[in-house]
Amino acid sequence: MPTIAVLDDDASTRDALAGMLRDLFPLVRVIAARVDDAAAVAERDAGTLVLIELAAVERARRWLPAGARVVALTREMGPDTLLRAEALDVAASVRAPATTRSLRAVLELMLGPDGARDPD
Repeated sequence: MPTIAVLDDDASTRDALAGMLRDLFPLVRVIAARVDDAAAVAERDAGTLVLIELAAVERARRWLPAGARVVALTREMGPDTLLRAEALDVAASVRAPATTRSLRAVLELMLGPDGARDPD
């Protein structure tokens, strides 16, 4: 079962994102944790897809396993920001605040068939 780790220091943001992801992808395990808990999350779920603010990627990167797929949330999507995300080896970026539409568009491709929504 695929796993998405939502790493954010703000509890309300973290819980809102986790709730949206659980609704969008009911076949995916969603973990919500503070950024400083990235090491514990990585230890439990090495293959995790990580959703995190771009500003926190650098801080969490040292705890995440090599090759972890990171999706960064960012308010700014200009060229400098996207170059910074690329330098931090971010797999994709989503404009914050994230919407169900933007999360689905990016994450559905990354999760593959195991992350597909329940058939209606």
